[in-house]
Amino acid sequence: MPMMPDDATLEAWCAAAAALRDLPIDKGDPAEIIANLRVIARQIALIEAVALDDLAEPAPVFRA
Repeated sequence: MPMMPDDATLEAWCAAAAALRDLPIDKGDPAEIIANLRVIARQIALIEAVALDDLAEPAPVFRA
């Protein structure tokens, strides 16, 4: 399972992404953004934990 980034890393990523997109971030918002990034990271870890066979095919799409 991948290692979860620490808060300092997530805060630096958040600041860099905001600067890149020229998005203003209020003083209290980084804590909420970091909390959401942690939830996303846990969801990604669950998906990565599923071992797939090399020959696995995507599920068919059924349309009505």
